[in-house]
Amino acid sequence: MKRLATILGSVLLTASAHAQSPAITLVCGGIGFEQSQPMLAAQGAHALTIVFATQSGSYVAGAKTLVADPLADVSATHDACGPIGQVDVAQPGRYRVTATLDGAVREQWVDLAPRGGARIVLRWPD
Repeated sequence: MKRLATILGSVLLTASAHAQSPAITLVCGGIGFEQSQPMLAAQGAHALTIVFATQSGSYVAGAKTLVADPLADVSATHDACGPIGQVDVAQPGRYRVTATLDGAVREQWVDLAPRGGARIVLRWPD
């Protein structure tokens, strides 16, 4: 009986941990070579890598960023993302990425899958 209780307890803990996993996560960073290179090298391990840049290609940071699946009513936000953001999703689908920097809004819809390796570049004026 004690063994059965242990097994049931571990099953319940596993189910509880799984139920709490977020549908979308957004991790931001990449300031400096030491941060940016590992993040860019790991693109394939994430659903999406977002690069925040100027028109001439210089990195920018500090963009208020929202990644959302409006149909599932799930989202992830970051108040100061960039120059690189990495998104992980639990389910494949069409997601909206919205980023605001200095009052200028950039929005893009992307089809994502877990570990799909997609990449977008959001650009602002120099």
